[in-house]
Amino acid sequence: MDPVSQGLLGCCLAGSFSKKKNLKSAAICGFFGGLSPDLDILIRSSSDPLLSVDFHRHFSHSLFFSPIGGFFVSIILFLVLRKKLSFRKIYLFSFLGYFSHGLLDACTSYGTVLFWPFSDLRVALNIISIIDPLFTGLIFIFFLISIIRNSVLTIKFALLLSVFHLSFNFVKHLQVKNYVKKIALNRGHDTERLFINPTIGNNFLWRSVYQYDKKYFIDAIYFPLFGEIKFKKGSEVKVINKETVFSKLPNNSVQREDIRRFSYFSHDYIYLHPDYDNLIADLRYGTLPYDDKSLWGIEIDYNKADKHVLFKNIRNFNDKVYDEFWKMLKGNFKKE
Repeated sequence: MDPVSQGLLGCCLAGSFSKKKNLKSAAICGFFGGLSPDLDILIRSSSDPLLSVDFHRHFSHSLFFSPIGGFFVSIILFLVLRKKLSFRKIYLFSFLGYFSHGLLDACTSYGTVLFWPFSDLRVALNIISIIDPLFTGLIFIFFLISIIRNSVLTIKFALLLSVFHLSFNFVKHLQVKNYVKKIALNRGHDTERLFINPTIGNNFLWRSVYQYDKKYFIDAIYFPLFGEIKFKKGSEVKVINKETVFSKLPNNSVQREDIRRFSYFSHDYIYLHPDYDNLIADLRYGTLPYDDKSLWGIEIDYNKADKHVLFKNIRNFNDKVYDEFWKMLKGNFKKE
């Protein structure tokens, strides 16, 4: 999620465990605790572009690392808040904020290693976009009221609203999933794998990708709270195998291993991008909800098999894309 949402959720969780006299200080600890896990963006390598991909939302986001991460945050905050709170309370509030970060990130589609070091599974519930104005706005309004009124009850209500919003999105995700399965059945397809996630900033326009018979089928699903449900048939792309694609690459080469790493990051939803030569892309994301224009990928070079691949950002947004997205967001497209 975006930093504002992460910080606000950390504030609310920490504030919910504080007393009235400590509410503002607890919120500060929770805010910085909620932001801190994303310091993993500093882990980079000029020679290995995928290192940052490997470690973003990795150990720093683990529930089991939270006590350690919260401890480091509390040491720094103790220098500022030691006259207002004991170290024990600063640590508690910082830990709670830090702990909330991984849980919220796991609700998105990117993938979060919640259970490191016991598992490298990238948890992705796919129930909320990385930016959700309704989620953030509701929390912010009631958090602001709680600070103005110095009300622990109000900040608890803000936390309850966030849980309710995520629970509602979880139910919505199940509804969209069942709808996509019906679309597939009507086409005579058996969904071997299925990925769905809400598009940016909302929870009623979704991207769907399912696998059947060595192909991925992409659709845009419009599923409003009220009104007509619609879908738009999108692209079809071939499934590729991370072990055999670009067959000239040796099995033990650096680039073959990089393909495996990128496939793991992408939950194995990888394909050959149609607009680029030698580019493996992440099909989970597209320029529009129904297309095969991924936002990033890795470039393969046979002549440099023992050098790391290049990670390429291939976002290609323009006024035409924005206009179509807004129309789809309003449900202004023909039902199929």
